[in-house]
Amino acid sequence: MTRQPALLRREGTTLDGRPYRIRPTQPGEAAAIVALQDAVAAEGEFIAALPGDREAMEQELLLSGILSSGGLSVSLDVGGTLSGHLLVVRRADHDQTHIGDLAIIVENAARGLGLGRALMETAIDWARAVRLGKLCLAVFTTNERAIGLYRSLGFVDEGVLRRQVRLSGGDRDVLLMGLAL
Repeated sequence: MTRQPALLRREGTTLDGRPYRIRPTQPGEAAAIVALQDAVAAEGEFIAALPGDREAMEQELLLSGILSSGGLSVSLDVGGTLSGHLLVVRRADHDQTHIGDLAIIVENAARGLGLGRALMETAIDWARAVRLGKLCLAVFTTNERAIGLYRSLGFVDEGVLRRQVRLSGGDRDVLLMGLAL
């Protein structure tokens, strides 16, 4: 009998030869996640956040709440450094408990190496295993690489929210996408 890999643990080598590992987020990792979020937010084009929006304690409480509500938090290490993070928040309304809202970030130096796909596949496999019926996400309409990835995984466009996010560079449109499982 062939042994199946652990659902939330994946290891491999990036396209540029560095080892990577996807694993459940560990207690006490909140400060590193906040630093990652701040670095991606400082780029100003990929997430609806500003550097310093969240403190480590707030992040720790957020993660704890997501996990206690049956959600998912996985981290991506590349060469031993936290380089990505993914969350699936299960909806609480009784008529929407079959839906998970997904959020993903990958640091600049780790983009284009297949790691976003590996994180997304981990989330999709997990969602199917826990019998969610749908995954949803929101992405800036200008983030063509991410949209291409999501579409290649089966996500479909569900609508655009015009001028939904206000950042220092101006208002941004958000594309809503969903994957029926």
